[in-house]
Amino acid sequence: MISKAKLAMEQPLTSKFPKWTMKVLIADDEELLRTGLTKMIERMELPVVVVGTASDGLQALDMIAVHEPHVLLTDIRMPNMDGLELIENLAKNQHHIRTIILSGYDDFDYARKALRSGCSDYLVKPPIFTELSELLHSIYLEFSLELEKLIEESKKNEILHRSQVLLKTDFLRTLLVKKNNVSTKRWIEQGDRLGINLGSDTYAVAILRSEKRFERTQKYSTADWELFKYACLNITGEIVDGALSFYDEQEQLVILLPNRYSFEESCEKLQETRMNLSHYLHLSFSVALSASYPFHAIAEAYVEANRLLSVRLLREKSVLVTSKELIHYVNEDVTHHLKQLGELQDSDSLSEIQMKLNHWLETVKIAAYTPQALEKLKQELRVALLTLTQKPPMKQIEHESGFFSSQWLEQLGHADSYSDQLEPIHQMIEQLARQQKAGPHQNQTVEKATAYIQKYYNRSINLVSISEHVHMNPAYFSVMFKKKSGIGVIEFLTEVRMEKAKKLLVETELKTYQIAELVGYNDPAYFSNIFKRQCGITPHEYRNTAAINVTRNQ
Repeated sequence: MISKAKLAMEQPLTSKFPKWTMKVLIADDEELLRTGLTKMIERMELPVVVVGTASDGLQALDMIAVHEPHVLLTDIRMPNMDGLELIENLAKNQHHIRTIILSGYDDFDYARKALRSGCSDYLVKPPIFTELSELLHSIYLEFSLELEKLIEESKKNEILHRSQVLLKTDFLRTLLVKKNNVSTKRWIEQGDRLGINLGSDTYAVAILRSEKRFERTQKYSTADWELFKYACLNITGEIVDGALSFYDEQEQLVILLPNRYSFEESCEKLQETRMNLSHYLHLSFSVALSASYPFHAIAEAYVEANRLLSVRLLREKSVLVTSKELIHYVNEDVTHHLKQLGELQDSDSLSEIQMKLNHWLETVKIAAYTPQALEKLKQELRVALLTLTQKPPMKQIEHESGFFSSQWLEQLGHADSYSDQLEPIHQMIEQLARQQKAGPHQNQTVEKATAYIQKYYNRSINLVSISEHVHMNPAYFSVMFKKKSGIGVIEFLTEVRMEKAKKLLVETELKTYQIAELVGYNDPAYFSNIFKRQCGITPHEYRNTAAINVTRNQ
């Protein structure tokens, strides 16, 4: 045993093993030996820690249940329960613990029994430091190899699981598109090979589409969203009793509801799913449920469910819409409302544009358009709104403030409803209206803002806090301030601070970091960079130059 340990000791603890700490429990009725062994192990340069010591076998069993050690270092002769009984008890209860027997020379027969009972190693007590260290190192390496194998196996299983999920998802996506001419029998056979049961004669297709997609992309990283998707899939699977569910290429959650569910039961389960996703994950979903279709026409059910989701464009909040509601949406002629969108470009009055947009929305809601017509109007409305932003008053403020940024275009594309599409335009129109009304008072507003900056330049003020002081929208206030004063708000604030800093550099002996704090900068390095950018030289150089000029003038 010792020779094996020495051989293992020649292998360094390399970084290929996962970092972990091996836990050791000591059981011995001699307190002095327990203390000595603990200190001995602590001196070893090994990733090993003593988690506890016990004076007999019974106490050791209790501590094993609490600490779950990897290694048990135990004496043979102990009161209440000796080492042999302890080892046999561990073997009986399938505790996967490596045991090391400590015994005197005259107890070898006991040690031999212990080895037969499942004990792994034997050391004469008191053990020599190097022998115990080599043995613990050897055990650590063996455990590390087992752990490495376990991790590798887990990785393989995870890769296999992911591959199976991808294969199943790809199969189900293909099933719903039906790009190739495959018989129903072949589909079922292929599904069976992947562990997918397609035993139902008919299916209804439900699609869950997440709401507020733009806000979601701003709030969650891709990795976070993948976790949410996984959680949604699990919650949905439990509620629909294992009915086939997966994500399509648009990241919509698709459920294939077999004919064992009635229409009413399907609606109940989908409502329950929406409520649970909202409660547990704080995510809102709109849901569409198709009619039941025979298996060979399941692709048509998927198309129908996607179309039904267009009804969400008319509503102010998430919906559950079913195929039975299609009878209410029959109008396909959108000519009238397309003409109204075109007429928006002829209006120069902001209030008239806003009024026409509101009227357009209200009349679209009662026009009973088909889902296809609603989708067409969504695209045409997007084009009309983009064109509106090029009208002179809006284009000017967009150029100055960047109101209609790429983010707005993304938000427009992810809008859940017509109202969501119109909201940014309404905000811009209201902002422009305030700008037009505020003309006579703008000079007073700028004066009030400059006075505020002059007074509080040494505090952590910014565009938002300054605009709040004058009760104006930050974007609009920024445009108005520059238009009236010829300089940006932050640029003016910086100039005020630099002038104060120059005065302090010349008139005081304060350190640069002290002056930075006095003029409103918490970071001295940032202050120095701003000063050099404004003045062309560093604060230190400015102070020296000013001192030379004073000397010359004397």
